[in-house]
Amino acid sequence: MVCGDDKEARGVVISIISDLGLRGVDAGALKNAIALESLTPVLLHINRRYKSVGSGIRITGIPETE
Repeated sequence: MVCGDDKEARGVVISIISDLGLRGVDAGALKNAIALESLTPVLLHINRRYKSVGSGIRITGIPETE
């Protein structure tokens, strides 16, 4: 998920992510980043609690291409 106040810059970053074989998702303005960063402690706890090394968040319901 990519946050930033410059829509064009978000597009560039998403393009770079795509070049790496991954999918970037435009998550809007920079102020949204605090919500994304807040997921980190939750994922760390889940990894510790369930002895996992790969818990994550899956974004569903959006089209593959726009």
